[in-house]
Amino acid sequence: MKKIITFLIIFMSVLGVFASEEINWQRVCENNYINPEGIVGTDDMYGFSFILKSFNKGQYEPVNGKKILYTLSNYTIDCSKKRYKIGVIDSYGYQDNFVNGDYNKYAKFQPIAEGTAVSEVAKRLCRP
Repeated sequence: MKKIITFLIIFMSVLGVFASEEINWQRVCENNYINPEGIVGTDDMYGFSFILKSFNKGQYEPVNGKKILYTLSNYTIDCSKKRYKIGVIDSYGYQDNFVNGDYNKYAKFQPIAEGTAVSEVAKRLCRP
């Protein structure tokens, strides 16, 4: 029994270290940030997957009466076709509390529009 309790204490301590680890968000463009350590190359095409943190510039309506401060969205870029799609979008409030999540299982690739945060990320990740 002592071994189990000791294991649980050590396990919870390790989880606490990982949970408290700060993410080093880097600015992509106004109100948009990316975690460079979270960029992953795709297996099935020349592309990348990454999480984009976007602060609300007035485009997000309140959800269930809760105001949205930022969203974390999972993007996939196809560098060879200059296209992207969005998978998961999680919304957070003003106390970093989770407000809403959406998984877009029907997401389709669409052209990358110039002047967007996705185009800025693509410029940095994709070879010309």
